[in-house]
Amino acid sequence: MSDHNALLAYWPGRERIDECLRTEAETADEALLLAVHEPVTLLRRPEQSGAAVTEASEMDLLRALMRPADDGSAVLVAITGASGVGKSHMVRWLKAQLERHPRRQELVIVTIPKTASLRRVVELILEPLASAEYEALRQDLARAAEAMNPVLAAELLATTLAEELELYGKRLEEEVRARRVGPEFGPRIRLAQHLRTLLRDPDVRDAWLQAALRRIVSASLGGTADPADRQFQPKDLEPPVESAATPMKSAVNEALAFLANANGRYRGTAAEILQELLDPALRTIFRFTDALHQRSLDEIVDDIRQQLLRDGKELVLLIEDLAALSGIQEPLLKIVIAESDHQGVRVRAPIRTVLAVTDGFLAGRKTVLTRAREQWEVPSEGLAESTIVQRLVSLTGRYLNAARWGVAHLREAFKASPQEGTDLYGWVPRFDKTLDAAAADRLDAFGHNRAGHSLFPFNEAAVRSLAAAALKAGDAWTFRPRTFINEVLRKTLLERPLFEDGHFPPPNFHQARLTAELDQELQFRGYGAEETGRLRTALFHWAGHPRSLAAAPVARPVFDAFDLPWPFSAAARPPAGESAPRRPADGGSGITVAPAGPGAPAPVAPAQPPAPIAPVAPPPSAYAQALEKWTPEARMTNDHARLTRRLLTDALNERIDFDDYRLHGQKVEMTWFWLPPANTVSNPTQDFAVRVAEPGEPIPPRVVAGLKALERWNNNNRSWNYAQAENDYASANALLEHLEAQVLAVVLEEAEREAAALASALHRQNLLLGASTKQQPEPNNLKDLLAQADDHPQPETDRLPAKVRTVLEARRKSLGGRELLQERLRHYLGCYQGNRGGKPLAIDTERLKAVLRRDVASRWIRCLNGKVALSQDAQDALERLSPQQVGDLIAAVTAAVEHFQPVIAQSFGEDHQRVAWREAMTQTIDDARELSIWPTSIEEAPLRAVVMRLSDEGTEFAIRRVRKMEPSEASASVNARLIALSSVPLTRMAALAVDVLSMNEFFEALERLVHAQTRSVDDEQALQQRTALIDSLVWED
Repeated sequence: MSDHNALLAYWPGRERIDECLRTEAETADEALLLAVHEPVTLLRRPEQSGAAVTEASEMDLLRALMRPADDGSAVLVAITGASGVGKSHMVRWLKAQLERHPRRQELVIVTIPKTASLRRVVELILEPLASAEYEALRQDLARAAEAMNPVLAAELLATTLAEELELYGKRLEEEVRARRVGPEFGPRIRLAQHLRTLLRDPDVRDAWLQAALRRIVSASLGGTADPADRQFQPKDLEPPVESAATPMKSAVNEALAFLANANGRYRGTAAEILQELLDPALRTIFRFTDALHQRSLDEIVDDIRQQLLRDGKELVLLIEDLAALSGIQEPLLKIVIAESDHQGVRVRAPIRTVLAVTDGFLAGRKTVLTRAREQWEVPSEGLAESTIVQRLVSLTGRYLNAARWGVAHLREAFKASPQEGTDLYGWVPRFDKTLDAAAADRLDAFGHNRAGHSLFPFNEAAVRSLAAAALKAGDAWTFRPRTFINEVLRKTLLERPLFEDGHFPPPNFHQARLTAELDQELQFRGYGAEETGRLRTALFHWAGHPRSLAAAPVARPVFDAFDLPWPFSAAARPPAGESAPRRPADGGSGITVAPAGPGAPAPVAPAQPPAPIAPVAPPPSAYAQALEKWTPEARMTNDHARLTRRLLTDALNERIDFDDYRLHGQKVEMTWFWLPPANTVSNPTQDFAVRVAEPGEPIPPRVVAGLKALERWNNNNRSWNYAQAENDYASANALLEHLEAQVLAVVLEEAEREAAALASALHRQNLLLGASTKQQPEPNNLKDLLAQADDHPQPETDRLPAKVRTVLEARRKSLGGRELLQERLRHYLGCYQGNRGGKPLAIDTERLKAVLRRDVASRWIRCLNGKVALSQDAQDALERLSPQQVGDLIAAVTAAVEHFQPVIAQSFGEDHQRVAWREAMTQTIDDARELSIWPTSIEEAPLRAVVMRLSDEGTEFAIRRVRKMEPSEASASVNARLIALSSVPLTRMAALAVDVLSMNEFFEALERLVHAQTRSVDDEQALQQRTALIDSLVWED
């Protein structure tokens, strides 16, 4: 048999796991319960507030239960603790002790399991009668339970709970008014009102509340393996998704909205209220009094105790979880506090009760607390990690030993053991199977618990690591055996088929996640993907998650047992004190080693060379610890996220010379880096982002190791000159190489995109200025885009309509920041001498071609902040000329052109001759001055300047072009429309129009003046001169 197969005897099969690894004490055989029992230290908490809490043993608990009852009081032992901590187990342990107690013959013991139905609870209480009367009551009880329809019972439960809620709300209102409770109970009053609304609404009941009601009724009637089935849960009050499409009454919607308040916490409070009222509601439904011939349960128990008094016996009630027995809680509490004496005379047998309840259940039951005098708490919180781990290690060994034997063998051993005395554990056999030396060494490497039980397939490190995932929240441990058995022992042992096939432990077992450095070190070993995954699991759980592979914290046979390669350095040895497996106190290992053969000499262990001393690494920084906890769902703190971005920014700026990529003066910026999850503060929201890790995917070890290395580099004055810096350099380089490629990809793409936007804006400025008539810039011709282009001076006058002046201002802003836009374009296309050079020595023509071929995005958002910063004017111009807004500019310019064109075209004829026109206009001005007919509102010099401008050769050409201007089709391209509108620049047209208006004003004023004077002049010659002057007041002959 191979060593691997030999170890299978120590790994229980599925049948033994199912029968021995039970989490509910009441379902376990007594022999199994004692075989796996782990002694615990209890906390003895007095009923008086402020009294000291002391530690106590299990035997102290037993003595408290069996204290003398000569004073006639009811003996009540209350065991409290969190769910899953082992309260029911303690009750069963007490029962096992009572079975061997010297006074056993005087005791009538009744155990009430928490999974029993209400009918079964009553039957168990009535059993001591053992008479014809008992049998009649039992039969009547059975008939009553069988006759109950679960569906009708659920409906009745809803109605009864609604009535109880009304009374509950009124009681609370009275308590608040009387100031016996504070205003913080106000939400509970409203919750009671809203819950009553929901329970009384038939649509709500039928749609989703009915399921919870039937579950509780069925569990109460028939019992349940899960006590939670008998309790209201917050999720019971969450309406199903499909109900959103169903119209509800306003009161129902208001109730649901209120329950959803406080991030859903009100649902938890509402479930607590319903659970509090469930006990009286179920009593109303099941009507035990009717089934018991109109007698209450406590009256019948009183009869039982009177009979036991006559028989010289005492009644012992062992209640495993009173909180799970809604419907009979109040009668049970009355029973357990009923004293045996009345007015100094004993009238009924003494009663001793063990009451296991969940934390907080007794808080409002002062009478019970007073009778109990104290609470015996099974602690789950506030324990030291070492204490919890040692208890779990011991528990693991005990359960494994029991499962290796099986219940049948344990039961036989238990029956054969002496029944006297209080030692309940000496009979438990230690599993021992003969193994050869190699297999024994492998088994021994996994260690033992204090009782000598082998921990295989666990070791102490695995128990600690696997338990941490289930029992540790932050830095705080809780001791919950039920959770440990379910989540760790059962789930691990059920992987036995994988061990049989040589594939245990599997990859990703129980959230195995190595530190980034260790993960990278493991990958450098060159194992296959499957083997690497299994090694990750073994290193994380069974090897205690070491910092490196330089030193081995675990014995090599552990890895041999799992058919895994030894990943540690060849010379690595387990550290002293840890390689030797823990031996039981009696010196035995629990393993029998087969002899090598007759006469064979005893094996001599080879001399071991001294283990190399691994360098002691400093403790991980807070940042390094945060990186290890970083997941796609758990974001880093703001400070750590900021540090991450700063480290990457500084390192990449030292690494990348953007001048090599024709990005003069560009630097990596902190705002570029996107960190998972998406809600990390300061994550970039636009498409331009450098993803340090992909969303929704595990953080790569390369990223974590690289960031840790960069932190150490930064802390060492950005130098790689420190111990083990070569490893850090490799880790940082692996991260930065990946990010550098991503940075260059997004930056070069963004540079080309932005350069295309700049080129488009500069070309559109050229079109507005009339400096170009081409729809697109010429390839390989950067001169036009970078050329200086002056606009015609914009006339400053209020003669133009306000709308036209607004258009001229918008056009002026569209032409703003031209020099900075040009310089920014050079920044993306130019080759400079060094980082400080200010003059481009060459142009990247390939990028220029790509830029000019590129489609421009509809919205221009600048993401790069290079050496050339854009002014507000330049940014405004970019936005106005962007595809998204340029249409508004075209519409405005079109309206202005339509305003100017008729004014200019109608003032000059098609055959306009500028020289003749200038002479005619000059003569008119001279005549007006000679005749002393000059409008006082007109200045002569500016008017003569207007005549000279309008008769300029360039003006004549502009006038002809204005007359020929026609708007392009609306379907034409943006640039084609700009060309059509700017054949004469808008400011040139505005200046022409203003001059035309000035001439028109002169003509109109002069004509009015001449007409006024003509009526008062008698001289014929003067009249002829004025008539001739009027005839000359026309634009063209």
